[in-house]
Amino acid sequence: MTLGVRSAAIMLECARRGSLGAAANALNMTQPAVTRMLKRLEDSYGVPLFDRTTRGVVPTVYGEALLPYAKLIVSEIGNADDVIRQMRGASRGVVRIGGVGSVVGGYIMAAVTAMRADHPEVQFQIVEDLEDRVLEGLKSGSIDIAISPEPYVDDEITLATPEAMHDLVAVFCRSGHPILEMKTVSLADAARQDWILPPYGTPTVREWQRRFHGQAIEPLAPKVVSRSVQVVKSAVMTDALLCWMPLPLMRTEMERGEIARVPIPDLEWRRTFRIYRRKKGLLTPSAAILIDCLRKTAESWLNEVR
Repeated sequence: MTLGVRSAAIMLECARRGSLGAAANALNMTQPAVTRMLKRLEDSYGVPLFDRTTRGVVPTVYGEALLPYAKLIVSEIGNADDVIRQMRGASRGVVRIGGVGSVVGGYIMAAVTAMRADHPEVQFQIVEDLEDRVLEGLKSGSIDIAISPEPYVDDEITLATPEAMHDLVAVFCRSGHPILEMKTVSLADAARQDWILPPYGTPTVREWQRRFHGQAIEPLAPKVVSRSVQVVKSAVMTDALLCWMPLPLMRTEMERGEIARVPIPDLEWRRTFRIYRRKKGLLTPSAAILIDCLRKTAESWLNEVR
């Protein structure tokens, strides 16, 4: 007996609940049936997958190694069921998409809004997280598609579409900030300003530092550090801080006259990112439609980047 849908579900429930009895109840099975199937699976691999204790069951090192594959099997079967239901018109469909904060608030939400106009029945599950966690979600099957400026392609991940997307990262401040009165703003001028930025080590801050260090300039350390897009916007609008953010995320505040773009050519970054998916498994129809909406959104914003 090798790992299949039923045995994968049993492994996941045993690991999640730490009890054969609780796993049996969750799966609507009897405990002896769960015990027999787990024993057959262990015999087929020739190793113990769970340690039995008086308190319940705990995955062994072999069980821990097998659990990611069990998760993927269960996830892909769920996707297959959803595809058939969508094709039969019996399901509203679910799309699970992930990305870093700047991408979620920009491209993803714009594409979701566009898709909802024609497909209001679809449910969108949006995950905003760091690049490595989004990648892990993609590999485990908890996310269908992901968008990132960081390269994801490996043995398990591939491009969902060959086209690259772009946005523009620039400097912003509140309306009325003294820096807007300067005729020209050099990189040296920018280095002396107070900034709010994401934590050091993130891709955006690494690029921000590279531009200063490339001209042998050491900028002041940021006065405020936050990963939250909303915190960055609030800080810029209420304090004399500069931020370095993607243009699409600041559009609404700019249109309301609350935030202004600071023209510093050396700090304008035409950022590239792509859409990724797992190599194994098929995309659901809803996910394929969202990918098309993402591509159209990228095309419509291209003029802003140029």
